[in-house]
This record gives sequence, C-alpha cells and structure tokens, in this order.
Amino acid sequence: MLPPIPIRYVEPVYRPPSEAESLILPVTDGCSWNHCTFCEMYTAPQKQFRARAEAEVLESIRLTGERCGDVVRRVFLADGDALVLPTRRLLRILEAIRRHLPAVRRVSSYCLPRNLRRKSTDELRELAAAGLSIAYVGAESGDDEGLERVHKGETFASTVDALERLGPGGVPP
Repeated sequence: MLPPIPIRYVEPVYRPPSEAESLILPVTDGCSWNHCTFCEMYTAPQKQFRARAEAEVLESIRLTGERCGDVVRRVFLADGDALVLPTRRLLRILEAIRRHLPAVRRVSSYCLPRNLRRKSTDELRELAAAGLSIAYVGAESGDDEGLERVHKGETFASTVDALERLGPGGVPP
C-alpha cells in the first residue's frame, strides 16, 4: 500500500476515465472559462478558478517523490485547464516531475481551445519535450449554433485552429 499522498485536494476532484491510475496533481482549481451551461464540474464555490501557488505545487511534487516517486507512472495536471498557466511555470512543474518522480512516463491535462491557441508552436514543443504527453481538449461539438447555445465561448473554427496546433507542437490530443 502506498503512503498518503501529500497533496491538497479541493473536492470534488475530476479527471478523464483514462487517468484512473494517474496521480492527480492540482496546478489550478476550477476552470478558467466556467460558463458552459452543460458543465457542473467546477460550479461549487470552492472550485472558483485560481492558479495554485507554484511553491505549493512544487512542494507537493517533491514530497510525493520522497514517499512514492519510484511507483508513480502517470500524472494528470488538474483541474479544468492546466494549460492556462504560463509556459515557463508549466516547464518548471514538468521539470520537478522529472526530477522527483523519475518513473513517470505520461503527463496529461485538460485544455481549453482558447488557452491552447495562446501557446505558440515553440511553446508546445517545449512542453512536449519537457514531458507533456496528452492534452484532453474541450471540443464538445462541431456545431457553432450548439456551441453558442451552451456558452462554450468557442466556434468550430476556433477549436479546429487549437487542435491543429497540437500536432506540430508535438502534443497528441
């Protein structure tokens, strides 16, 4: 049995089903958009969007590494959209994961199309080289009328633009 993980979680915690065996590492709380009418994931008052303090995240990584760094194979950067963080900050987090959790082979995150579009191809390449393996992009529909109706804040074209950045950036969707 693993020792307790030294990470502060804000309930409820969400992750994609494919991340069931991943260490959930919160780098933000909530969702940076949080206007979608279909989504109940981040509507609780404690899930109001904010970036976690970088020192807290790095310390959680270090302490987790001390306790079980040789067994953690996958990390999911939570909450609703880690890629809203500045690239330099994400690179420091990914470096800490490499240093303190050497067995990690996959790092993933949710990602809003708008925040993905704010990253240059070079930034995405840097993130991929540093260990970001998968971006779960919130592309719920390709129908502009439907996207507007649910207040997604995206269009088919804006989502396609975001998705087309991933391949050249080296991060698989």
